[in-house]
Amino acid sequence: MQRANPRKLLTNIVRDRLRERLMSGTYAPGAKIPPEDELTREFEVSRVTLREAVRGLVEEGYLSRQHGLGTYVTSRPKLRNNLDVNFGVTQLIESLGMKPGNREATILEKLPPRRISDALGIGQDEPVVVFERVRTADDRPVVYSIEYLPPRIISQPTEQLRNLSGSLYQLLAAFGQSVSHGVATIKPAVADTKIAQKLQVELGALLLYLEQVDYSADDRPLLLSREWYRTDELECTVYRKGPA
Repeated sequence: MQRANPRKLLTNIVRDRLRERLMSGTYAPGAKIPPEDELTREFEVSRVTLREAVRGLVEEGYLSRQHGLGTYVTSRPKLRNNLDVNFGVTQLIESLGMKPGNREATILEKLPPRRISDALGIGQDEPVVVFERVRTADDRPVVYSIEYLPPRIISQPTEQLRNLSGSLYQLLAAFGQSVSHGVATIKPAVADTKIAQKLQVELGALLLYLEQVDYSADDRPLLLSREWYRTDELECTVYRKGPA
């Protein structure tokens, strides 16, 4: 059995304790964190361990380093979306210790555009459930989404979605419709009047647009989602293999 690295365990402990202080406001946004000597004495760790913990919090967006000046608390951490993993927005927000929520949710059934029905593998004369909402992180609007579901996917979809407070993926799984994988298209977008109001950004603000079809294990389309992300609140990463 492989033994855990003691220094790595200490680093994680220190990082978690510092993160708690940042999230609770003990270290205020814009403030400089205490000097290394003070923190190493308090946590009884080496400078190397402390620096690794701080580096992790910089990567998570909680801290920023200013050359020659020190390390400062950011105004708020960005959502970091690893595009290699098919995370839902709810899980993405929760992964940073923030509280996910919905605003301005609307649900209706209507005939979709041709490209939506084709993507979902349904006839043009079949209605879909359209679920529109603003996703929040700690009550801040971060994503505006429109999701299209064939009514056959879950029973009483309007009622189920009206009462939804968490992840749509979890709701689908509860009805035996687990998402196995998804295919996404990502491109830049700008906020029109409607989206600017929804996300509380300036008209014409740069956004990240993601459109994705989610599939079951047997490749049945379950859901088509269209999402507009605030770029000042979201940072995306992609794992890229070398050419070899």
